[in-house]
Amino acid sequence: MEPFKLVITGAFNTGKSTFIRSLSDINAVNTDKATSSPDEQRIKANTTVAMDYGRVRLDDYTLQLFGTPGQTRFDFMRDILAKNMDGFLVLVDLSQPATIDEAATILAQFRDHGEVPYAVVANKSDLNTVISQTDLRQQLNLSPEIHIYLCTATDKNSVREVVRRFLRDAHK
Repeated sequence: MEPFKLVITGAFNTGKSTFIRSLSDINAVNTDKATSSPDEQRIKANTTVAMDYGRVRLDDYTLQLFGTPGQTRFDFMRDILAKNMDGFLVLVDLSQPATIDEAATILAQFRDHGEVPYAVVANKSDLNTVISQTDLRQQLNLSPEIHIYLCTATDKNSVREVVRRFLRDAHK
């Protein structure tokens, strides 16, 4: 079976790199550099500037995992990484409601790349958050057939279950 190209995207600091590191069977490749703006530096020291890459064998699939940068200034990389993708996941951080508006923009950008399965991954679902799945669906203007999966990107089992469910749902 051909490898399945899965793109992991989302706004800055939503857990994309962590998601890939938790899932990948190999040491994930990253292109982290020091954050440049004072606002970003208050959040974290390093950020992805080109992509993250991982690979995993999961059930009957071999997945190539491509993580996009989150900052708007690197949005051209989203278009590059989306080329020939077989599906994509958009991460939102349930503890940071501001990431939802940016996720809506990213969803629109990725939908322009053709009809491929996609879903929203609500990361940090283990924390006490104020955003319900219903509110998230409404804010992102998602149709009922688009799945929202709850996840904790630092938990390997949580991430694997999300991807398994996505692959099952995408191939129904």
